[in-house]
Amino acid sequence: MSDRVSVERKEFENFLAENQKLIDRSQELMNTIDRLERENRQLREELEASKAKQQTLESSMHQTDDTLRKARSNISRLIQEADKRVSN
Repeated sequence: MSDRVSVERKEFENFLAENQKLIDRSQELMNTIDRLERENRQLREELEASKAKQQTLESSMHQTDDTLRKARSNISRLIQEADKRVSN
């Protein structure tokens, strides 16, 4: 058995051209994957930053609510005291 294979030149050239197209497409897809991974990483970082900011805002909002509750309570108490003084 011979180690030699014969192929038509045109068929081999077509094979090489098709193979090159596949290599180019593969490289294009790898570049797209790299870009998408970078974008995904960036979006995850932005999401984490947004979550941290949201937690800070929620904490601040709770403090503000507590402050407003205390202020309303004080105002209500002052109004009651003022009403008592005016009534007497």
